Amino acid sequence: MARRYRLTQTAVSIVDCERNSMRRERQPSPMNFSCFPLWAGILLYLFSTAIAYASHHPVNIKGTFDDQLENQNAERKDEKFKELTPEQQAFDDFVYKLESGEIELNSQQDFDRELKKMAALVPADDEDRRLTYVYYQCILSRMFDPRAGINLARDMISKAKTKGDRLEEGVLYMCLVNYQSRAGEVSEALQTTEKALDIGEELNDKLLIADAHVSRCSMRSLIGENDFALQDCVKAEKIYREEGLLEGSEGLIFDIGIIYRRLGFLERAEKYLNRAQQIAERDNLRFGQLQVYLQQGFLEEQRNNLDKAIAKYQAAMKVARDDDIQSEMVPIRIALAGGYNLRGEYSKAIRELELASEAREKLGNINYDGMAAMQYGIALSNIEQPQQAEEFFLEAERQMLRDNNRRYLALLYEAWAESYKKAGNEQQALDKYQKFMVLQKELDRQRSDQQTQVLRFEYDSEKTELENEQLQKEQKLKDEQLESLQKARQWQILAIILGGLLTLLLIWFSLRQVANSRKFKQLAYTDSLTGLANRRQIERALKKSMEEANLNRKPLSILMYDIDHFKVINDKHGHSIGDVVLTNLSNFSKELLRDNDVLGRTGGEEFLAILPNANIDQAIQVAKRLQREVDLKQYTNIESDLNATISVGVTEFKPGENMDQLLHRVDEALYQAKENGRNRVEYVI
Repeated sequence: MARRYRLTQTAVSIVDCERNSMRRERQPSPMNFSCFPLWAGILLYLFSTAIAYASHHPVNIKGTFDDQLENQNAERKDEKFKELTPEQQAFDDFVYKLESGEIELNSQQDFDRELKKMAALVPADDEDRRLTYVYYQCILSRMFDPRAGINLARDMISKAKTKGDRLEEGVLYMCLVNYQSRAGEVSEALQTTEKALDIGEELNDKLLIADAHVSRCSMRSLIGENDFALQDCVKAEKIYREEGLLEGSEGLIFDIGIIYRRLGFLERAEKYLNRAQQIAERDNLRFGQLQVYLQQGFLEEQRNNLDKAIAKYQAAMKVARDDDIQSEMVPIRIALAGGYNLRGEYSKAIRELELASEAREKLGNINYDGMAAMQYGIALSNIEQPQQAEEFFLEAERQMLRDNNRRYLALLYEAWAESYKKAGNEQQALDKYQKFMVLQKELDRQRSDQQTQVLRFEYDSEKTELENEQLQKEQKLKDEQLESLQKARQWQILAIILGGLLTLLLIWFSLRQVANSRKFKQLAYTDSLTGLANRRQIERALKKSMEEANLNRKPLSILMYDIDHFKVINDKHGHSIGDVVLTNLSNFSKELLRDNDVLGRTGGEEFLAILPNANIDQAIQVAKRLQREVDLKQYTNIESDLNATISVGVTEFKPGENMDQLLHRVDEALYQAKENGRNRVEYVI
């Protein structure tokens, strides 16, 4: 049996009801439900782990995670099951019923009752199943009181330390993470996850390592660190795949899809969410189907396909009604209200919000959440009820500020500004719009940085795999070369004996000629100061890249940049210092550019960079990072008042155009950067 450490870890689930800005603890309580009650949360967890519960399945999955998605219809390999004893089978069957929702759990008494049954079913001398029970004992004993759960988990961890059981300690740290995150202690939960991860690596327990990465992925995504969250999820998926746990690998598809959607990679997100839908339908995971529909609706809304978005929300509502999933009707109706507001159907939006309020009251919570209040405000402001709209906007702001949800606040201030504008309150509209602009600028910067990090992470991962393959090929080639050299050496010795001094002289002369030829060839294509490609070589490389881009129909962009006021640097500090600045800039540029980018010095202080497989947007991101990092670089160790900045021009290759046209356009972009104040990036399409 594969140990599972993450059961009921709904508190750190990556699904946060998206536009529903209730508190993220998601803990059920008699009077205040957040996104959904416990039993629904367990079902969500089951979807995200795809009911991985019992046997260790050695399915030998090969290839990358994307390879699996591309080949999702391929025939699945036969799975070999280790033969279980009747006691082990009985325990596993009970765990499955508990996780699948077959056993109804509505109160702490229900959990206590089932824990007693589980304790009696633990097979003797079965460490994996004992640890499974220990985790359940910790996580289910205080399900309705996270604060008490924190104390319980710490007490159990202390006992595990006393008896020196490191693996049990690691498992219980995962339980503590659950309670801490549900209590709102996300930073503490992240620190606890690190402890579990350290123990997993110390013991080389792959499942604990993978589960800790999943936990950290979920929490990082909730606090907006989507780039780092994606890295954690991918690492966990790789471990599950290598360990033959297909269910664990599949369970991350939904989470990764949501991360890509939040980062703005909508095509990738659609790919992963569609695969998650197939898994949910294949395994009849109704709650999972509902969540996928909801996420697909958010994705279509981001594309401004409002009809498709509303259709997805309605599909989610149908599942909720058919399966009587009362708790999810609240966020679905709020999502529908948002869609109707965007489509201008304000009466329908208000009706959905009223139904959401009724559903919320049935669950024991009479308070509006921030997103519902905002949607009420939008609808009311558009049917000329500004006073009532103002009350809802104020309530939405209060709750969003409490939750420190900047993404929702940006949406709120934009809608609020529109409401004031309709009412003729120009000054108040301007005030809210300014708040919106400040938040949106920061959110755009954060998303841009995260997108860059994700692209770099993906590139580095692919590069590592290619490098490993290349190293294997090189090693094989070296072995063959060594064998050839050994044979050649025998003939060389014979030739030396027979040919004598004349042969030695001929060999020396030939080697010298080869070395000189290489040296002259290198000098012909290399800039002597910086060691970069000179103008002749960089233009040759550009021509080749243009031909490949035309042939393969892939994007190609170029950067042209030079040092601002370089003549002043030479005049003030001397040409030797200017040469140092040029050399430092060339080395610094190579570090910042990608490995497959080509950099050359075209003359004086001017450089040209070729960016294969990069469109204009990606090239602008690279250029801005380069310009920003050069601006921050210090030269005080050379001269106390020495500073250097660059101006960068960017353009993208148009299929069919010649090199002169491309270089003219990037030169024009560089000229604009100079004219607009220097130390900046400009582009010409």
